[in-house]
Amino acid sequence: AEAAYGARVDEKLRKKTVERLLPCIIDGQPLPVDLVENAVRRASNRSSLEDPEWSKALSIACALYRKLHEKEEYQLVLEEGRRSRDYLYGRLLALADALEEWALSDSSENRQTNAARLMQRFADHPYSTWRTLELSLAPYKARLGPKARHLTNRISEVMALFDPDDFTSDRKLSGEFLLGYHCQRQALWERRQKQDGNDGLVDR
Repeated sequence: AEAAYGARVDEKLRKKTVERLLPCIIDGQPLPVDLVENAVRRASNRSSLEDPEWSKALSIACALYRKLHEKEEYQLVLEEGRRSRDYLYGRLLALADALEEWALSDSSENRQTNAARLMQRFADHPYSTWRTLELSLAPYKARLGPKARHLTNRISEVMALFDPDDFTSDRKLSGEFLLGYHCQRQALWERRQKQDGNDGLVDR
């Protein structure tokens, strides 16, 4: 209920939401589509939430979307072979976010990345927003130098997976983009944990 309507959701709506979810849990009925869409919309509006609250909202939104679309058989880990437009756009956003976040951390700057700030706009207009984000990455790539090679290569690899018409379409993204984003972030985090600790995500 909080993931869909915010931490300050009133008790009447909270109770009603719980009542709507009980048949899904007990009888296996489908999740309410509007509830899932609200959770996806809220998780996409990253700039309006503090990091802990946003991380929780993201995880719940992904779980709800995945459950609603069980036939798609989404995995809990990054699916390198999944080539659907929304999933790939989510991966691109995560890679751009990681690259800028790393560059900011390297220079001890404490602020939101452009990817985080423009996440809602990206969800509504992915192609035009990606062009803005891609241009904004140039100084961060230059700042990181060779250390940015892995992330730069990954961005190119993901872009190559798109159908050209899908990539240039600016139609709104579904909640699937959050799954791609979340799984790509997790894969990057796991990779970083395997590094020796001094050179971050640098290629070896």
